[in-house]
Amino acid sequence: MLHSPVAGVAAGGPGLTLVDAVARERAGGVERYGAWLQAALAARDLTGGPTFALKARSGAEIVRTGDGVSAAWVAATGRSAWRWRRHVARERAAVLAARRVIALSPMVAAELAAHYGRADATVLLNPLLGPPPPPSPVTAGALVFVGHGFHRKGLDAWLAALAALPDRAGHVVGDDAHPGRWRRLARRHNLLDRLTFHGAVDAGPLIAGAAVLVHPARYEPYGNVVAEAVAAGVPAVASAATGAACLLHPDHVWPPTTGVDGLLDRVRLALAAPRPPRQTPPSADDHLDALLAVARR
Repeated sequence: MLHSPVAGVAAGGPGLTLVDAVARERAGGVERYGAWLQAALAARDLTGGPTFALKARSGAEIVRTGDGVSAAWVAATGRSAWRWRRHVARERAAVLAARRVIALSPMVAAELAAHYGRADATVLLNPLLGPPPPPSPVTAGALVFVGHGFHRKGLDAWLAALAALPDRAGHVVGDDAHPGRWRRLARRHNLLDRLTFHGAVDAGPLIAGAAVLVHPARYEPYGNVVAEAVAAGVPAVASAATGAACLLHPDHVWPPTTGVDGLLDRVRLALAAPRPPRQTPPSADDHLDALLAVARR
């Protein structure tokens, strides 16, 4: 179920006890969320309370499936189910043992029911942790891709789409274990003269300045970059395997089975006549209120 925020949970009293170590150096989305939550609980003087895991972890009373559902990820990315069977089994056990389970998106909630038989997860979309930044002029009129781990994020489909739009520049933000492989693919598409690989830089201004953010991920439990684009008023196109696609108009959601041509159709629509999003991401305060309401049920 999609939970509506309950505004004004008072300061003081029980909060949540985080069981994860919160990394701050080169942190990913899950760790950044954990650092924000830790600071937000401290700011409201919310101490103690049920144990809370940012990812499916055995023994936690409340589990937030920050990495999505591994069984679904294995299927979507072509990984070996045999190789990942123990990891999937541990995750399933942690999800089934938890008193409450929080899903990052309706997509993840459906996967929890389908793969693990847990049909009562509460959907809490990731919060916006600040206002949109000023747009960068660098990406004006351009397509932008943001993500770490380019195969899972669908950079191959993104490059193929950009190749079919010769009047557009492209910008790739993020890193990958094999960057040379992706530069060679860009060269085969004859894109190097209108494509910039920025590396792991602050993506916010580049998203805010873009003509369209395109996120054709193979598997993405949420996709903060899609939410950031929506908040900045930038058209976004995302795959149906992206949790934050729930924010977008259906015309901006790409079913991967339609191939690159289907992606191109949606990108061209977003460039020429973008559809308004279906909803906006929750604020940090609304998200925290909703999270505490779930914890106190």
